Amino acid sequence: MKPRIVRAIAAVTFREFWRSPDAVFWTYGFPLLMALVLGYAFQTPSPQPLPVAVVASAEAEAIVARLQRDPRLRPEVLAADAADRSLARGRTALLVRPTAQGPVLRSDPTRPDAELARLLVERALRPAGAESQPALVGEVEDRPGSRYIDFLIPGLIGLNLLGAGMWGIGFNLVHLRTQRLLRRLVVTPMRPREFLLGFLLGRGVLVVPEAIAIALFGALVWGVPFRGSLLAFALLVLAGGFAFMGLGCLLAARPRTIEAIAGLTNLCQLPMWLLGGVFFSNERFDGALQWLVEAVPLTHLNGALRDVMLEPAGLIDVAAPLGGLVAFGALCFVLAVRWFRWT
Repeated sequence: MKPRIVRAIAAVTFREFWRSPDAVFWTYGFPLLMALVLGYAFQTPSPQPLPVAVVASAEAEAIVARLQRDPRLRPEVLAADAADRSLARGRTALLVRPTAQGPVLRSDPTRPDAELARLLVERALRPAGAESQPALVGEVEDRPGSRYIDFLIPGLIGLNLLGAGMWGIGFNLVHLRTQRLLRRLVVTPMRPREFLLGFLLGRGVLVVPEAIAIALFGALVWGVPFRGSLLAFALLVLAGGFAFMGLGCLLAARPRTIEAIAGLTNLCQLPMWLLGGVFFSNERFDGALQWLVEAVPLTHLNGALRDVMLEPAGLIDVAAPLGGLVAFGALCFVLAVRWFRWT
């Protein structure tokens, strides 16, 4: 081994890195930027109150009054169906149902904050003089459609569509550009819109089987129900795949390095992972964060998928998010065609 050659190669590699603005930014600038943004967005000076749903009844107001004494709880009176739906969607950590024998507490112990909410509610509703054991009945939320796994499976379908569109389209397009394969197509009569549309369709035919596989796995292994329209589900999967593949085309329209497309993809994916409602409910956010939640396409896709799978939602019920996803994908595709370059 010749140390002189090793030092020369190391020096060239070092200088090449610092002469590439994309590599420098995505290696140093991007992590610092995300640390700043996420640190600001998720700073909490004090723990947020836990939402608790109280089923409407004659005793509901009295129960709410007792729960409001604890600032760590945020009780709300809801109809029985609305309370069940709120618990299933993760909007509330605990459901309180008044009965003749006393309040019944229902929660899913696999959800975050469920155990803490249960302990706080038991303490708030403990009968006077009963310092040891609260006279309350506890129930585990294990009905199909209301468990955490039922909430998770539609989110995983949306997350898979996001990854397939962003990495399957965007990363591969830039890879072709870096390998100088796209520049060979410049001399052909093919236009960018024809190439991108064909590339998108070739990848898009795979999104429906992938979504069906995840849904079937959830149904067979965990008993996740499917109560809505199959047509609405298929159209949502196609629309979601089109939206994220269009975004992938847009991100890949100009980058010339793998580092650049990897950074751009992560820049778009990370907010969707955190705010898209995949692993936990995003309906508890408020203020500016709630605006960001509503601006994320994955939020509307996951919400519509849960409506179709966990509730008997049809095509009309999900028409708004369906149209929004198609419009978002079309806008991204048009911009990608306008800005695309072969080299």
